[in-house]
Amino acid sequence: MNKLSLSWVFFLLIACSSPKSDTSTYPVADVRAGISNPGTLKLSDEIEEVMYVPLEVTSDDASLIDGVANYAVTSQYIYVLPVKEQRIVLFDRQGHFIKTLIPFGQGPGEFSGYVASMQADEKNNRLYLFSTDRVEVYTLDGEPVRHFAHDYQVVYQYSVGKDRLAAVSMPYVPFQEGSFGIGVFTENGDTVVMKNDFYSPLVPHDKSGLTIRIAAAYSEQLKSVLFKTGSNDTLYRMSDNQIQPACVLSLQNSDKEIISSVDVTDFNSLRDFGDDKDYFVSDIFETPARYYFRLRNNQGHLVASVDKKTGETLVEKCEQPVSLAELSVATLLHGMLGTRSYQGFPVWGSTAGNDLVQVVTAGELDFYKSLHSVSIPDQLKSMEEDSNPVFIFYKLKGV
Repeated sequence: MNKLSLSWVFFLLIACSSPKSDTSTYPVADVRAGISNPGTLKLSDEIEEVMYVPLEVTSDDASLIDGVANYAVTSQYIYVLPVKEQRIVLFDRQGHFIKTLIPFGQGPGEFSGYVASMQADEKNNRLYLFSTDRVEVYTLDGEPVRHFAHDYQVVYQYSVGKDRLAAVSMPYVPFQEGSFGIGVFTENGDTVVMKNDFYSPLVPHDKSGLTIRIAAAYSEQLKSVLFKTGSNDTLYRMSDNQIQPACVLSLQNSDKEIISSVDVTDFNSLRDFGDDKDYFVSDIFETPARYYFRLRNNQGHLVASVDKKTGETLVEKCEQPVSLAELSVATLLHGMLGTRSYQGFPVWGSTAGNDLVQVVTAGELDFYKSLHSVSIPDQLKSMEEDSNPVFIFYKLKGV
């Protein structure tokens, strides 16, 4: 592949077609019926125990974390990228501050640039920092191992096997100008498989691409990445050598919403998230038994879960105490707009190892304390305004 310019203009990648799938191997979910009759999810059935881990504040100013923009966890450590500071901070799994592991800068072992995603591979002693066009690889102790650039621009990327990277391309680049949509690549940038046919007859091909109506999540247990775009109802799974459907959601969105999900020339989709009849998937995680989706429009969020075997679909309305603009970035990324089906507290997060991981800050928690419909765990009631975030580890059954 040819080298990309900084303006994110892609050279055309030749798409590899995925093999056809048997629709009987994945569930079809009637999300629209669930939206019409919301209730509560069954997350409580999947949680075995909970551990609350407040990140320690010490006399060292480096221990102060304003919020969590991104993170990775292992059985021993928590790696944190703060919201306002470009550095990787290391805590142990009990929340004790250890040190700034990887500083921001241009020197040896330092990192510069935007971190699109990060990943800890405990088995192979690797910590990955994925930028939009390159990957920095460290040991779990922060020693630099290697770095490499690639010719494609990404908004999300994870390692899904030896010499395999699953990636989601940068939004607002037309497919016909070289955007690959989603794909699996080698570390050298060679294409293993990709998919860029997320089209709709409502939008000309030369205007079609990915907008921000997308969601992606890494599945550590299955070593794969889940991906959903608003231009169709299929959830896809990217593994080491293939892209396959994992689930189909019957959202039944309007033509206007479909257009907002695929027309890369219409930047209104950056601020207009649809009326109360249309929803797009903004976040995903999966457990051994179910897929979980966060659905969004201008009025707020719903959460839905789908049984992987039966397709049973449940939908719940999120408790949103203030406008989205007033909620912190960490809320949207890591929790607090989620299901209250586990002990009445809004739960959302991402899976890592045996756990569903959620991050809560004192600021966002304060919004929920006056709501009678939300139960604040005793372990969080003592959080003060200047407290570091708390990591919550929900141990999942069947992992």
